[in-house]
Amino acid sequence: MNTGLEVGPETTAVALFEHHAAHRPDAVALEFGGEHISYGQLNAWASVIARGLCDVGTGAQAVVGIMAHPGPEMVAATIAVLKTGAAYVPLDPCYPRDRLAFLVADSGITSILVQADPSDSAAGLSVPTVAVPGRSEAGGPAEPLLLTTAKPDDLAYVIYTSGTTGNPKGVEVTHGNLANTLQVIREHSGYGAQDVGLLKYSFSFDSSVIEMFAPLTSGARLVIAAADERKDPFRLAELIGTHKVTQLDSVPLLLAQILEAPGAAESCASLRVVVSGGDVLRPEMVKRFFELLPNAALQNHYGPTETTNDSTIWYVDAAAADESVPIGFPVRNTFVYLLDEQRNPVPPGTVGEIYIGGAGIARGYRNQPDLTAERFLPDPFTPGSPRMYRTGDLGRLRGDGALEFQGRADRQLSMRGFRVEPEEIEAALMKDPTVALAVVTAGASAADQRLVAYVTAADSEEAPDPTELRAHMAELLPAHLVPTHYVVLADLPLNANGKVDYRALPEPGGERPELRTEYVAASTEVQRQVVAVWQDVLNIERIGVRDNFFELGGHSILAIQVVGRLRAAFDGQLPMTAIFENPTPEQLATAIEERGTAVTRATDDTLRQVLEADAELSLHPIATTDADLGRMREPEHILLTGADDFIGAHLLAELLGRTSATVTCLIGEGDERRAKARLAATLHKCGIELPRPQDVSVIAGDLRLPRFGLGERRWEELANQIDVVFHHGATENLAQPYTALRAANVSGTREAIRFAALGKVKALHFTSTVSVMPWKAGSAERIWPELPVESPDGLDYGFAQSKWVAEQLVARAQKAGIPATVLRIGRVVGAATSGRWPEDDLARMLIVGGAQLGAVPRRAVAEPWLTVEFAVSAMCSIALSDEVFGRVFHVVDGTMVDFDLVAGWIRDHGFDAEVLPPGEWLSKLAEQPENAAFPLLGVLDEESESAVGRGRGRNPFGQDNTLAALGRPEPGWTMTGELVNHLLDSAVRSGELPQPEPTR
Repeated sequence: MNTGLEVGPETTAVALFEHHAAHRPDAVALEFGGEHISYGQLNAWASVIARGLCDVGTGAQAVVGIMAHPGPEMVAATIAVLKTGAAYVPLDPCYPRDRLAFLVADSGITSILVQADPSDSAAGLSVPTVAVPGRSEAGGPAEPLLLTTAKPDDLAYVIYTSGTTGNPKGVEVTHGNLANTLQVIREHSGYGAQDVGLLKYSFSFDSSVIEMFAPLTSGARLVIAAADERKDPFRLAELIGTHKVTQLDSVPLLLAQILEAPGAAESCASLRVVVSGGDVLRPEMVKRFFELLPNAALQNHYGPTETTNDSTIWYVDAAAADESVPIGFPVRNTFVYLLDEQRNPVPPGTVGEIYIGGAGIARGYRNQPDLTAERFLPDPFTPGSPRMYRTGDLGRLRGDGALEFQGRADRQLSMRGFRVEPEEIEAALMKDPTVALAVVTAGASAADQRLVAYVTAADSEEAPDPTELRAHMAELLPAHLVPTHYVVLADLPLNANGKVDYRALPEPGGERPELRTEYVAASTEVQRQVVAVWQDVLNIERIGVRDNFFELGGHSILAIQVVGRLRAAFDGQLPMTAIFENPTPEQLATAIEERGTAVTRATDDTLRQVLEADAELSLHPIATTDADLGRMREPEHILLTGADDFIGAHLLAELLGRTSATVTCLIGEGDERRAKARLAATLHKCGIELPRPQDVSVIAGDLRLPRFGLGERRWEELANQIDVVFHHGATENLAQPYTALRAANVSGTREAIRFAALGKVKALHFTSTVSVMPWKAGSAERIWPELPVESPDGLDYGFAQSKWVAEQLVARAQKAGIPATVLRIGRVVGAATSGRWPEDDLARMLIVGGAQLGAVPRRAVAEPWLTVEFAVSAMCSIALSDEVFGRVFHVVDGTMVDFDLVAGWIRDHGFDAEVLPPGEWLSKLAEQPENAAFPLLGVLDEESESAVGRGRGRNPFGQDNTLAALGRPEPGWTMTGELVNHLLDSAVRSGELPQPEPTR
């Protein structure tokens, strides 16, 4: 055991965490995005939050809700509640409102800790909310630090699981239960200060407690996966590789998908111990695991929420990969019994029901004494074990004494690691007025992981509609409880005893379900290949090109299979989001074709004709009064697109700080709740605390659609409210062709212009890029003016081409009288205040990858680098100034960076960094799949290193308009070098780079 502290019977998880915070305060405890929080900082932050709770009367015996998205606030709030002696209840802000209201009422929550964004989700609930103070508000260490006073028998948390009565049931877990399980984990995994854990489970899933506290009670580092990373196995594999994660807990299905990610053997090579639990671990999974990770240890853990998760453990042997995997032997302070219906022990080798006693047994079910008495029984077999829990699972003992799982004694299901009580789903189905009776089962295949609902009609004249039922269920239940298949029957089949005969229920089969969409057959080769993959994965014989994947019964797990097979079929890096963004075969086939993976790209001449045709715009003249111009300089309402990227999030904060306006953010999501979650996740990654969060509203939309996907009434209402539009949103991808970016970047701009002219006239500030000018290919002496670029000649990649067309549209809007500006921005490389860089940024990958490789590529010309603070400050200053409309502005600060300079910065930090010709550098990079710059192999070409370079002080961008609006910018040399230092320091802390040699 590597905790440095002997765990006694009075020790709690928070006390162990506080021990490490006291003895190693500077060690990194949390990592999220580019942020690192030390044990001392986290402890101080939690103490500040805890004191705030104590000030409103929170203490022992109280129960506090925590509503937070994945991030440091969630962890700090959890520790804070436990410090006060109270217990916490996780509340997922994405849960349906009725379910949240039930959890609040049933648990007896007295207050809810919220982040700024989830406070909207908590609005209307029956208890007060308390905002989690930002880490900056914690300042230095609280004096004195608030230490936990919780005792082992005190309640630590209440986790709600699926219930048989139609409502979820809350499991009450004590500090003693949790401390015992954490000791088990440390004993079996060897968790220590050298380890790195990954928190990826939903906060409402019981395994998240172990994921969170196993590292933090061992002095280890905990990496937190963001909301958009948790369900994407490819992103998780990248996280594991980037942060050199050593300990992983996963349900078997997700583990299998992580191991199917491209380059999984390399990205997961850091894993030392992998724990599988929550479902059956199958031999084929074991075999695959040891093929890819022969040096890692694989453990199979078993234990329900009511026994604090880990009751038995089996060490999986690679030599027995073809054999069934047992769930192992009881862990410390735990007793397992196999009993018959009379609760007598069954003989060895005989199947019996699993009962568990010992230190992990929870207190019981919240407010359900009868159910508690039924499931938590006196333990007559072991002195000192007062109670045992009846699991409902079946098992048998092998000859060597190991326990084998043999299924369920009741109808409970395990789906993707979640416990599912069919009765709860059936009760929700029967709330629909068209449904008389309902039965829910699992799909026939263990790998299928689909819930199937069988319903009968309440009225012979109106059969239940599967599409409407699915929407109804999504309003009532969390996503993992919503069935994917709906079968309407005249009657449910019954057995001789008058009970439902589950064996007689028909499989959903291969019939195409009833959809609102008319069947249309595939007409192109790509469509036919997409349809074939869908039919095979979904087990449906006849799929039309306009059928929706999710209405056909697809879900995220099956989507991963589809994308993986299409990647192999078309030899392309189709992103995981492709099927969510293009949910019909017709749309997905188009996306594949436009990525250049299945069809020949247009010729240069043809493309130029397309670009010029797309740049045409017909617009009636617009008249603008002095009163309009005054309203635009001091706006009351601003619409911002693209607030969910690095620059957009900082621009949102700048607008709130520089104006008194309400800012409406249009976020590319399917509904408002997910849009809010996405914006909140971006703000967390960027380390941004908004100055006026109450003046931010979020709407879900899509730049690719007419009216941004908004209803006509909402579109018109918004048009009459907004004074100024900042159209920053775009799809930026250096590898995609123009046709793939056209919808978001060109059609989106066309809609923004149409919106600016609708209702009262609005100012339009359009974010563009200096890349619309082919300045790299021109004369080194040329100064590019702040004027429209007449021709797309020389623009050789899709993003620059799409921005050129969008600029032409804005120029035509300016001529029609719309008060608009074009803001061409240089390369934003990071934030000076926080030292953070945009994720997946080309410059970031080149610098970190270059330090890993010991070399950087010679680029043909120096590039304009600037901080995000300068960029957004300049954008706002220009937008709020007089006499700016109708003009183009170059938002650069004069800093030009070449890779000789970058190599010098890297060497100054203690790493080797030679400057190589691009072809030689790319060949060397190809040998290191784990390198941070490896994804650039398909993006960078072997540009000529002999091209004329520009001196670092030579700024090729004219700035007459910009200087007139801003005055002369401060030089950014020192700040840029400091940003690179921040980046390299962060990469060292995250494990991407080793500790550098001391510089001489």
